[in-house]
Amino acid sequence: MRVAEGPEFLQGVIDHPKVKPWISQDGQDGPLPLSAIFDDGIGIEFATGGFFFHRLGDGVYEVHTLFLPGTRDALACAKAAAHYLFCGTDCTRIVTKVPEDNIPAWRLTEKVGFRKDRIRPAAFIRRGVAHDIRHYSLNLDDWMHMQESPQWVRGQCALLGQKDKGVRAAYRWAVMHDDYSILEN
Repeated sequence: MRVAEGPEFLQGVIDHPKVKPWISQDGQDGPLPLSAIFDDGIGIEFATGGFFFHRLGDGVYEVHTLFLPGTRDALACAKAAAHYLFCGTDCTRIVTKVPEDNIPAWRLTEKVGFRKDRIRPAAFIRRGVAHDIRHYSLNLDDWMHMQESPQWVRGQCALLGQKDKGVRAAYRWAVMHDDYSILEN
């Protein structure tokens, strides 16, 4: 895993002829230039693709999943990227939208632990067919429940330069679970 320094690698994935049809609606015939929004987010790269986390503000990021066909480790990559976002940045919530017919994408989203928030009917038109859009979100507190322990998350935040964030997350955990032992060193 590496943090992207520029949009070129992920743009290459976006432009791949077997990827682009899954992420562009009818009427989007030209390029989908990641460079237009790259400075407003974080790109995470792996061998066969990655993620672009578009900063929406107040610790909320919208993730765009970008992998080449045949990628076998997308779930491990997604978990690693979520770990980095939640422990190494200001991210407190990740949101995404997935067309209903993109079954591998929404299955991956759900395996990572995202919660389906709502469905927008007929909101994405591809090849003349209107598809529902699934809206998902994953917040820091829910992600913490899926990890080894709140102490582990606190330590990971410290390792990635976000010590105060780890302390605040552990404190929220303590209050929400009436378990203040996790605040001890």
